[in-house]
Amino acid sequence: MHSVSERFAHLLKLMERQDLDTSVREAIPWLLWEIWKARNSTLYAAKTNSPQFIVATALEEAREWLQQNLVAQQDRSRSLNHFSTGERRWSKPAPGKLKCNIHSSWMRDSFHIGGAWLLRNHLGEAVFHARDAFLPMVNRLAAELHIILWCVRSIRELRISSCEVWSDCKSALEALAKPEEYPKYRSQIIKIQQVIRVMREVTFHLSSPKANCLAKEIACSVTRDGRFTSYLARGGPAWLHNRLEEERRGSI
Repeated sequence: MHSVSERFAHLLKLMERQDLDTSVREAIPWLLWEIWKARNSTLYAAKTNSPQFIVATALEEAREWLQQNLVAQQDRSRSLNHFSTGERRWSKPAPGKLKCNIHSSWMRDSFHIGGAWLLRNHLGEAVFHARDAFLPMVNRLAAELHIILWCVRSIRELRISSCEVWSDCKSALEALAKPEEYPKYRSQIIKIQQVIRVMREVTFHLSSPKANCLAKEIACSVTRDGRFTSYLARGGPAWLHNRLEEERRGSI
């Protein structure tokens, strides 16, 4: 008799065999999962499932996941821009477009992270801005993805269906563009994808720190100044009025 580990190794080798049908090879992880669930059902619930049912369920689950993954890749190819260099200074979006700068203020060993987003129209006028304090994250990448999720959720709740999202965290944008290379952040990325999929058009862009400085100022007011009160407001913050006006005029 073969041991469990030997059978497991055999199934893993089958995944590498090019002579097998692709749908079968790709369904093997789901087959192992369904077998494990069936085992637990038998041991703890005295419930028995037929082998045919287990195989059919695994094939169906694999097919659905692969289809959703394909759709997500197509969505990214349409909506995510290539970001090799960031915008050097803030500039207005095209007429009829909205531009949202975001920033996460992350500090090692801090009890909070600060998050902010600032939405402006093609005239350079602030439409909305928001700030909030969040529980600490393991690193800046996790923090930025969390702020991106918070931002797009907020924008959708405001019934805004399209906008440009600008971040100065290149690794976060790369994670959204190539999620398969960032498996540790899969849960966060999927949540972001689920939100933007029901919106009309959301594109992500890399900003330079200088072009993103106002969103950074608002976010840093949490970690630097201890302003933990969260808010969403129309227009821009009064204490940054002059700088907002400078950027608006400077982008003409």
